[in-house]
Amino acid sequence: MENIDFLNNLSKYGLLKEYLKSKILEDKIKNIKLNQEEIITAKENYMKFFSLNDEGSLENHRIFNLMSNDNLFYQITLYSKVQKYCDNNYAEYINKNFYNQKEKIDSVKYSLIRVKEYGLIKEIYHRIKDDKDNFNQLANNYSIGIEKQTSGIIGPLSLDKVHPRVKDKLKKCYLNFLHKPFKVNDDWILIKLDEYFDSKLDQNYIKKIKSELLDKDIEKELISIYGEKFKSIF
Repeated sequence: MENIDFLNNLSKYGLLKEYLKSKILEDKIKNIKLNQEEIITAKENYMKFFSLNDEGSLENHRIFNLMSNDNLFYQITLYSKVQKYCDNNYAEYINKNFYNQKEKIDSVKYSLIRVKEYGLIKEIYHRIKDDKDNFNQLANNYSIGIEKQTSGIIGPLSLDKVHPRVKDKLKKCYLNFLHKPFKVNDDWILIKLDEYFDSKLDQNYIKKIKSELLDKDIEKELISIYGEKFKSIF
């Protein structure tokens, strides 16, 4: 293990955890190889990210950030190696992870009216359903919750933050469907689904999932490798 004073200084400056996570990451990607084309692409992306226009500006960047040539090369190729490591190790978990998280990333926009009396909610329901009265105007007139301030409109809101009974009904209906009144706690509720934002498993989200899986593995290794050691040091 590194010098205790060195580690203690990193801890004092709030850098120790990221340092150790970076060490674990370095060990994970040590056998990942990039071909010449991948290295050229990695360098182009690195220079673009830091707005470096030529070799001279790249050299100034290296000096300014106190990096050796080897360390600069490590930084240039790091992202590409991490992506290749993730492709090799997490591809089979993408679909399962995505569907497990779908309620956190799908979102809805809906309209709600909340009152205390069943007779009133029943009257409002028929005014909307039969008389075609405007839902949001009635919410503004009668609703007793904070939704009154937005004429009953709630969201967009991720599904996992919606009350379970409301969420269950929103997931099983089509746009603008008016549910019959139902009770939540001590209130009578009317809801109408305005928009459903269905998350898609695109390339950006695939990268996000892989990054999260990698970070979870690194966190586990951090505790496994260093947890007990640091208890006796700090």
